[in-house]
Amino acid sequence: MASRREFIKILGAGVAGLVVGTGLGYTLRGSPQPQQTVTSPAQPASHAQVTSKTRKIKALWVYVGPIGDYGWTHAHNQGRVNAEKKLQGMVETKYLEKVAEDQAYPAVKQALEQEHFDVVFATSFGFMDAVKRLAREYPDVMFYHCSGPWEAFQDLPNVATYFSEFYQLYYLNGIAAGAVTETCKVGYVPAFLIPEVVRHINAYALGAVHGAKLMGKCGGGKNLEIYVTAPLRSWFNPDKARQYTETLINQYKVDVIAFTEDSTAVLETAAEYGVYSFSHYSNMLDYFVHGKGAETEIAKKIARAHLTGQIADWTPIYVYLLTKKITGVAEKEDIWARVGDFVPIRWRRPVAQSTAGKREGAAYLAPLNTEVIPAKAVEEIKKLYEDMKELLFEPFTGPIRGYTIDPASGKQAGDVEEKVPAGVRWGRNELWSEKSMNWFYEKIITLGG
Repeated sequence: MASRREFIKILGAGVAGLVVGTGLGYTLRGSPQPQQTVTSPAQPASHAQVTSKTRKIKALWVYVGPIGDYGWTHAHNQGRVNAEKKLQGMVETKYLEKVAEDQAYPAVKQALEQEHFDVVFATSFGFMDAVKRLAREYPDVMFYHCSGPWEAFQDLPNVATYFSEFYQLYYLNGIAAGAVTETCKVGYVPAFLIPEVVRHINAYALGAVHGAKLMGKCGGGKNLEIYVTAPLRSWFNPDKARQYTETLINQYKVDVIAFTEDSTAVLETAAEYGVYSFSHYSNMLDYFVHGKGAETEIAKKIARAHLTGQIADWTPIYVYLLTKKITGVAEKEDIWARVGDFVPIRWRRPVAQSTAGKREGAAYLAPLNTEVIPAKAVEEIKKLYEDMKELLFEPFTGPIRGYTIDPASGKQAGDVEEKVPAGVRWGRNELWSEKSMNWFYEKIITLGG
């Protein structure tokens, strides 16, 4: 087994430069089909030397959507590509895309039977059951599950978990939404109502009230309405996402819309109707301003409609995990990367020097639209972004009232009651548990059911 000294040596040889930006993609329409073909990307020229104490490993990524969704899957794929470049000569990567969650087990098993992989990255919550089965059948393979709770795998020594967390960023998005709304109606289109998405919705709603109150709008936030559609029941369904977005706009007069869906559909639709939206997982503004999307008719409208957003750079996480595997120090662990994690200097900065809206770490805020978001709100967003780095501000600090929901439909399933008591700050365990994160903030109007 490699020593800690060897691990640090490899980091110093070029692996330590962890922050790499995402590249460009393209928009896809339609629903994904199961895909079981292992894709072998072209290998970059190697400049790193594999020493006698290290060996080249093979890693497989499993994606629920297409790599061109320019959302969740695109971000993971960019992380894979960037990690392979940084670890040149030490890792070979391949991937499966458009793998339906109920087909993950046979798809990955087929890949493992065809060739040896040292590492498998399962990048969808719904791959959880498949990972459990496969980890028992292939004890010599290290499995990494993205977005699943570590408790679900605690009896499996060869399964680790990781996630780039967004609830803090959704709160800041909410501030922007509450600050710019003219109808006093903002909305959200969710994929599913698992704890991850529910905490993001609640954080967005809490932030929206904060933003409206800050700007003295909507009765100081008291008259703000937050509409949440029924879940899409799919991570990637651009057509349905567009339909739900149009419903929010046309029927409920919503003029700012956040979402959890792995394409640019909500942002594009919002821009077409002249309302505001956000980036999700990838820098969608960059795609429409500098990438292939710049050639589309909607590009100029998106430049105005895009307020900010939540972006994940999986590169530092993948480099960290792969480096530990290469050097023989891989272990069972849980990574929950939030604002300020995986950055060279994680401590808060003065507002004037805030890095809000700039690329950094594993989870960061998309560029702020300072032409639309009022200066007072921009300053508040920057201040809280910096405070979040040291957990000096946390969105889920009581008192917070809400009502229990049916996670399948989003329908209200209980009366409004206190969910987070005064003086209590929720941490990781409460935010991740389906037993505790099963409610909507009291000002949310659910359209589910």
